[in-house]
Amino acid sequence: MSENLPDCTPACENFRCERRPSALKVVRRQGKRVYWCTWVDEECDGPWCQYSVCKERKMTDTGKCRRVEKPVILDEEDDWQDPSEIPKEYAKKIRRKI
Repeated sequence: MSENLPDCTPACENFRCERRPSALKVVRRQGKRVYWCTWVDEECDGPWCQYSVCKERKMTDTGKCRRVEKPVILDEEDDWQDPSEIPKEYAKKIRRKI
């Protein structure tokens, strides 16, 4: 199962360097984006570094990212509300102030 999972890299939005202050720095080398470790002054090892952490705790021991996107299922029975709609209790207060 782990062979289908992508490698966890410093480019992942959930990848963090726990070294304080963070030793992870993004630099440009020959037009490419490189993740550089300022602590050891080399390219970041990614999941193999002892300070690498997944913010969502989804990194496996083999350095794979097991984050899986879950599909959103909407039931037709549920009352769907527009998020931009102001709730009635607040709309009444706003009308009083105007």
